[in-house]
Amino acid sequence: MLCYLMPKAQIIEFWFSQGRPLEKSPGGLQFYVQGFARDQAPSIWSEGSFDKIEISLDDLAKVYEPSDALAAVQWVAPESEMARSNHHQLIDKAIKAINSGQLTKVVLSRVQEFNAPEVDWLRLIWRLTQVDQNAFRYMLSHPNWGVWCGATPEVLLSVKDSDFSTMALAGTRWKSFEQFPSWTQKEYQEHDWVVGEILKTLKPFAQLQKGEPYNHQAGAMQHLRTDITGRLNGAGGAVDIARLLHPTPAVCGFPQSVAYDFIKQNEGYNRLLYTGFLGLFDPERNSADFYVNLRCLAYRSSQFHLYVGGGITGDSLAQNEWQETQRKMTTMGQVIAPFIE
Repeated sequence: MLCYLMPKAQIIEFWFSQGRPLEKSPGGLQFYVQGFARDQAPSIWSEGSFDKIEISLDDLAKVYEPSDALAAVQWVAPESEMARSNHHQLIDKAIKAINSGQLTKVVLSRVQEFNAPEVDWLRLIWRLTQVDQNAFRYMLSHPNWGVWCGATPEVLLSVKDSDFSTMALAGTRWKSFEQFPSWTQKEYQEHDWVVGEILKTLKPFAQLQKGEPYNHQAGAMQHLRTDITGRLNGAGGAVDIARLLHPTPAVCGFPQSVAYDFIKQNEGYNRLLYTGFLGLFDPERNSADFYVNLRCLAYRSSQFHLYVGGGITGDSLAQNEWQETQRKMTTMGQVIAPFIE
């Protein structure tokens, strides 16, 4: 099963396989799911393998009270001293590697489990649709992965008629005493690295235009965002370019290969679909809408597994980075709050 809601859309599209094999076919719309691991082949689901229905948010609103979507808006991620200590140790190790010149930035993540023996999935979908109207919201179920859902604010690549757009989304802040603090040099530098790497990757494939950085609202947080647009020159298709961009410095680090190896060797768990990408591709038109799989969770064995992370540089402070992951957890924490013990 798959359902998704495009940013600011009012219609949820549901795909039901009814037990049919999810084989890739040459025509029609496809849904791509790419995990974080670069050597992992993507799963490609063709719309012809599914029965499809659409449901409007207005129809769901007749079933669920609008207030239900906001009932847990004050949800706060629980503190775990062991998890905090482990994350601090990982960050300290990364900072030592950065200061020794091995790499410039690395994005480190963690996963937190919540018991949830009973879940009203339609109610969860309703809450998911309400959490961030600017996000790509989805839920999918697959025997190999369990259930995954998320509300990601980050476009990896959007292509239509050879025109493309992407974004650098790096740097995070949240309100303190009802105001957002000023961006620091650490956040601007982190953002600039992401912009530079995206431009470098795309330069052989497109004429490029880079905008100025601005604030992007994502739920209760803000990120620094720079839009990059242009026109593809035919040297690569949408899927080829998306796979070259992945994983960006915003979810991996810089230099990419060194940061990737550091994550695999030190993070201590398998990210699976977290910080991969997913979305729609039309091979006949070479059009695509791919999103980085952030603000997401998985459900397996009666537990939600909630994934969060942040970029580490030489200026990072472990406690601040821990607090950032706690704040990021609230996006999906709001969604699942009624179902967790």
